[in-house]
Amino acid sequence: MIRASIVLKGVLALGLSLVVVATVRTDGQGLGGTTTAVSITAVSGYAGHAFVYAQVSDSTSSYPAPTGTGHQSPYFAEWVAQPVSTPSCPWIWAVYVFERATNIQINAPPPNAPSPNFGTTTIVCASPTSTPVDQPPQASAAARLDLDLQVAVSPAISTAGSTSTISALLSSALTQDLNLYLSMAIEDWSVTTWAVDFGDGQSQRLNAPIGTSVQLSHIYQSPGRYDARALAFISGHAQAGVYDRYGRVHLLRRPFSVEVGNHALATAGLRPARAYLPPRAVVGVVPYLGPARADSSQTGFRRIEVLRGALTTLSVQLLINREGLLVVDGVPRGFGRSRLTGWRFDGAPSDAPASSGTLPHRTHGAGEPMQLQWNTPDRIAGGRLQDYAVPVTLYVETRFPDGHVAFYVIPSTFSVSVDFAAQSG
Repeated sequence: MIRASIVLKGVLALGLSLVVVATVRTDGQGLGGTTTAVSITAVSGYAGHAFVYAQVSDSTSSYPAPTGTGHQSPYFAEWVAQPVSTPSCPWIWAVYVFERATNIQINAPPPNAPSPNFGTTTIVCASPTSTPVDQPPQASAAARLDLDLQVAVSPAISTAGSTSTISALLSSALTQDLNLYLSMAIEDWSVTTWAVDFGDGQSQRLNAPIGTSVQLSHIYQSPGRYDARALAFISGHAQAGVYDRYGRVHLLRRPFSVEVGNHALATAGLRPARAYLPPRAVVGVVPYLGPARADSSQTGFRRIEVLRGALTTLSVQLLINREGLLVVDGVPRGFGRSRLTGWRFDGAPSDAPASSGTLPHRTHGAGEPMQLQWNTPDRIAGGRLQDYAVPVTLYVETRFPDGHVAFYVIPSTFSVSVDFAAQSG
């Protein structure tokens, strides 16, 4: 008969842990009319620890693994106590197994076996759970699987919008009774499912067996404190062994399942206040007579002199007075790098021929030249010569140290003085 019960044991402090106990007991008619009882207690825990306890009991069991007498097994064994006096094992049983038909030992060591050599390859460290022949039998055997789960968030304090890593690591400790009368073992257990609750309303479930550890990346979009929880669902089997008078082992195999969970605190701080100050820049030009030359090595001028009536080719350049500046929470964090991507002539049409002069209010690429012509010399106002002011709009791209790219439209002007020397009169 199998009776199963699940009992909610309690909620630990601060509501962080709920312990669930699942007990399965199997009573079966045993060997020679005796009753063998196998019980499994699976205690789930959500504060980092859970365990499985399995026990087999048979108070009338008196048949160890092959005794060598009283049955018709093809083999028999002789047990001899041998002192060894080591901290972990004060004495051992040396087991000599013989074939009954020939009396030939079948477990003799090889000739070059290391010392100490007791003349057998089968030795049993004497302990309360390794009961030899002619010693009082054990009425029960037990096995216990302890499970501990650690959960961590890295970094523990992050910035909202950045990536955090939630990791869970499951460790275990197993003790088993594998003695001569009754044995109890827990075997082939594994994590069948991982469930992770990130604490911000999002969760992830991994259903394939993936081992005893897991790492997941997550982004907390808003500032705050979050309780990240991981839960491992574990399944396995407990196996009891009982021997009959002929040395045959009878196995009772029972399944179990248990859960272990834990949590870690994740803190997402405010996103830093970032400001991107535009560059302070003006236009500069390099004049040429004749075809334009792609020469960026020469620094542009803010004021130039040209010949009256001559078509002048101008190379447009970006002159930086101060680069774009990244400011984080009011603190300067580095300058950007700016480049000219285009320009636009915003003045009135010049005196250049219609087929060759630059027309106003049209956007040009950074490498395209400007072509202008002045047929009238400088004006005189108040007894002083007045330069021509040429308005230009600059299109600028700035890349900041954090990778942010900004685009700016910067109005500027350069000055032109027209010389009389180009033509007479």
